[in-house]
Amino acid sequence: MDSVTTSWVLHAIKNTLGYEPVRQDILLHYFPTLHRGNITKIRKAGYKNHVVTFDAFIEPGKTRENKSEKIQHYLAEVVKMSGVVVFTAANIQQNVDDFETHYQTFIVDNDNKKVYAIDPANDIRVRKSKKILVSGQGIYYAEVAHHTVKPFFEEHTDYQFHMVPLSHPAQIIADDVFCQSWSLYILITLLANRAYLTTAQFYVPESQLDKYETILGFYKRLAAEVPAFSEQLKKEYIDEVNGCNDCPKKELLKVNPEKWLLRMTKGDMEDTD
Repeated sequence: MDSVTTSWVLHAIKNTLGYEPVRQDILLHYFPTLHRGNITKIRKAGYKNHVVTFDAFIEPGKTRENKSEKIQHYLAEVVKMSGVVVFTAANIQQNVDDFETHYQTFIVDNDNKKVYAIDPANDIRVRKSKKILVSGQGIYYAEVAHHTVKPFFEEHTDYQFHMVPLSHPAQIIADDVFCQSWSLYILITLLANRAYLTTAQFYVPESQLDKYETILGFYKRLAAEVPAFSEQLKKEYIDEVNGCNDCPKKELLKVNPEKWLLRMTKGDMEDTD
């Protein structure tokens, strides 16, 4: 039962960290002045939240090209601003049956005219070949970075585009669903003291168990420090369990997901693989 509960808690965390308002609340908790001077400009451009997340899904009647154009229109507004603007974008779904998401985060430094792209699957050991589209391509291809964001800056600005190299890929197994988590964790770490300016290579542990320890520590930190995360986690957990038809619902609903998270170990995460 413990591994089942852990799986449901991790599922709720994954969903929670994919929500735009939650990602914004987390970033503003650690960086209260983020986007100061640009908030009104971003909202006037049509965005309710100023820390924007472009999810993978296409609106009814729209196409993949429309979604890509929407992101580029947003970027056209961003480069008119000063200072740093951060956002998240997921690979755009290939079709209506494609529910795979791969989150990537971006730091646009307007003052220095540089863009830093964070791909949790980045693998510096990989070199471009006939089967590999770009150097650094890991188990997931950072399509939105390479097909939407990078082309905009190369074709319409004089900004430098930089993929942040990871010492080891954060995602190395095909069913790894932690891109929402890793993309946000790496972004927060790089924003602290403007570390993105001096980080030649971002450290990610090599072993899967140590990766679990890192991301679990991040979850526990959020639970202890960011009320918006804990509130949404509880709601998400209850909603997901209530929507399940083939799980031990009665037992799962007795669990407080935040308390469960705080007692979890990296070994518990490994047991859910």
